[in-house]
Amino acid sequence: MLLSRAGLIFLLCCLMGLTHAQTVRNAEWLLRQNPKAFTLQLVTLSNADQLDRMAQRHQRPEELARFRVQGQKRLLYVLTYGVFEDAAQAERLRDEVAAIMSLPPEQLWVRRLASVQRAIRTTLQQ
Repeated sequence: MLLSRAGLIFLLCCLMGLTHAQTVRNAEWLLRQNPKAFTLQLVTLSNADQLDRMAQRHQRPEELARFRVQGQKRLLYVLTYGVFEDAAQAERLRDEVAAIMSLPPEQLWVRRLASVQRAIRTTLQQ
């Protein structure tokens, strides 16, 4: 059975979407990074789908990583950007990354990866 042209286009768009979403790094990847390095924490959301939609808007999703943590009453989903040798390097990119993600720059948090890794280890990841 052959797919119609519209069906084929739909299938290709779905596959591209899956590939795009899969390039966002996960908690395991964050755990392998140097704990002395830094990252920009972009958002913490209670909805995984909303976080995924936000990540898909980014031109280079491989620069993003996601993990989840247990909040007081529910799971929270965190999106980070990049790995930087020092905090100053992350600070320099804060405004640019905020603009790309349509977020206020003051919302982005320069965070040491050791802290992120401790948070990851407290919650079972997907």
